[in-house]
Amino acid sequence: MAAGTGEWTGLFGRSSLAPTVFEVAAGARPRVREWLAAQSVATAWTRDPHAPAVEAWAVADGGVVAVARWTPAGAPPAGEALPSGLYVVGFGAFRLLTAALGVPRPARPLPGEPLFDLDALCLAHRAVSPTCPDAVEQAELLATCVDRQTLRLVAGALDAASTPARPVVVAPVGRRPSPFPRDLPPATGTLTG
Repeated sequence: MAAGTGEWTGLFGRSSLAPTVFEVAAGARPRVREWLAAQSVATAWTRDPHAPAVEAWAVADGGVVAVARWTPAGAPPAGEALPSGLYVVGFGAFRLLTAALGVPRPARPLPGEPLFDLDALCLAHRAVSPTCPDAVEQAELLATCVDRQTLRLVAGALDAASTPARPVVVAPVGRRPSPFPRDLPPATGTLTG
């Protein structure tokens, strides 16, 4: 992920951790942190001894998680440990960040991504109070992500919680609003968002 390529993939990469988790490229981390510092969002952090330091910001349907893991030189990496880095959790948070940072976004929804009205997403983001109990709980939940399994569970829980609030796209009778997502037969075994 080389920053500055002029595409979203220069700043964000799809993570193998969960479908709704994106990794922020090292060169883009300062830009994301600057944007977060200018926002009025709920935040939480953990600083437990012998555990990674985690900062979390609640944004849209997920948020941003910063993991700082200290590992002694020569120590083997833990198998399920979440590597140090900056992660964006949630399709809405991803879309909001790409818009806020002026990054060209994917033209079509990513696999599993619902359709978003970007203007409505931006308005909703500005309307949330950093002291809103739901936002505080969301940030605290994100701050528990010290390993891969927890991040997968939290990302899945936040995605499931945001499902009822997703905007419905209404198309004229007989027309789809978009070629994506396509209707798939139930036997395919894919999760629907």
